[in-house]
Amino acid sequence: MNRFKVKLKVFFNASVILSGFRSSKGGSAKLIKFVKQKKIIGIINEIIINEVLRNIHKTSIEVDEAKEIITKSFLIVSAPDENFFSYYKKILLDEGDIHLFTSSKQIKADFLVSLDKKHVLSLKNKINEFKIVSPKELIEFLKCGYDRSRRRL
Repeated sequence: MNRFKVKLKVFFNASVILSGFRSSKGGSAKLIKFVKQKKIIGIINEIIINEVLRNIHKTSIEVDEAKEIITKSFLIVSAPDENFFSYYKKILLDEGDIHLFTSSKQIKADFLVSLDKKHVLSLKNKINEFKIVSPKELIEFLKCGYDRSRRRL
């Protein structure tokens, strides 16, 4: 029986995808598996794809295999509209990450999952449109059940 009642929309940071490609045993790999199994809706933008492919040499898979997993499993959205950037510029530590937050907002993601503690996870309490979580935290949310209508457990 599928314990995931509603397919949640999860925007993935490149760090999670690369980590999942590096090791098949961790939380990042588990989330990629959930995306492949259609248990959650994994979403990335063109910028994430470019970052993953630029750093694929740091993983154990080849470029063609990465492209296949990405295109067959993830929903790919366009890079975000720069008109939305100003909202997040005030609170972000690294403007290079603005596309993560803007895309998550534009697609109405339930979660933004990242391994970047300094620039992304540190903003958990400053952004309310979606939950910012690590792979481990997202897996815990999925185990416990997530109330999408209230954006909380």
